[in-house]
Amino acid sequence: MKLAILIRHGESEANVKNLISEDNEKFPLTLKGRDQAKFIAEQIGVFKFDGIISSPVLRARQTSEIISEHIGIPYVIDSRIRESGLGDYNNRNISEVGNMSRTEMGMESWDSHVRRFRETFSAYNGNYIMVSHALPIRAAVSSFLGFNEEESFGINIRNASMSVVDIEKKKVLSIGSFLVTPKIQLAFRS
Repeated sequence: MKLAILIRHGESEANVKNLISEDNEKFPLTLKGRDQAKFIAEQIGVFKFDGIISSPVLRARQTSEIISEHIGIPYVIDSRIRESGLGDYNNRNISEVGNMSRTEMGMESWDSHVRRFRETFSAYNGNYIMVSHALPIRAAVSSFLGFNEEESFGINIRNASMSVVDIEKKKVLSIGSFLVTPKIQLAFRS
């Protein structure tokens, strides 16, 4: 992969209810989430992409569909960019998540997130949109910054935001942005 625009799905019913969920068929986008996806599609629609890759989770697929319709290219599902494995915390309120490590809580490890995103980057050639989830995107971006999980806690990947990585140059161009910057425009021209 040359360039990757990592987009977190738009606001979903799970976000409104403060739930964490890895279920593929629950918690669709809200009306606000649909509007967010349309807005980000308009922002990135000026660029040429080789494809759109989506998490299999409903909220990501719906975001991908909106982007796909706007820019006129189909999306594919790749489970390597799916939501974090949540173990016994799946479909629970975020306030129930303890202060233990992800491993102690029986959740997917940070290194697993990094590994599967890196595998996905290696599996495709060209410029791609990747629609995923907050923690997997934070892990992927942090891997280019040399941050571990604790060092990345301040990175906020908001709904329908984009984080752009120049994979070839191993350089992060933006994190959690809603607007295309001149730096991103320049990367797509080169």
